[in-house]
Amino acid sequence: DVWAAVGEVFLAIEACGSRYALEKPTALEKSADAQSAGAVVRGRGWRVGCAGCPSAEALAAVETTISINGTQVASGAASLVPLGSPLASLTWLANHLPSRGERLRPGQTVITGACSKTKAFAVGDDIVACFGELGNVRLTFR
Repeated sequence: DVWAAVGEVFLAIEACGSRYALEKPTALEKSADAQSAGAVVRGRGWRVGCAGCPSAEALAAVETTISINGTQVASGAASLVPLGSPLASLTWLANHLPSRGERLRPGQTVITGACSKTKAFAVGDDIVACFGELGNVRLTFR
């Protein structure tokens, strides 16, 4: 059971970034850039099985908003991640890795997918991701 093996869940903002200056990269160029991964900012977390930890079902039902400098620029839901829920995405990964001679290891961080569309940001922007009753994650670029 994958959920039983999860040690901790946490809220996060994934800041996309790029290491090339192409205005319209091709799919292959994006893939070579590791899907434009830049950084992950961790917010509140919970040990799975402890009091207050949301269930896998509760995580899948979370609706999200993204605001930049106080203006909402995107909304979404955890059900928009690949395969329809964070746990389904994680389960797929856990089952797929052995076919490549790999496995998930204790303590690894896995980002299960985006809950909303990616939005551009600039130095000085204040970004807030709201995960409903679970809380917010704030990030300011300096």
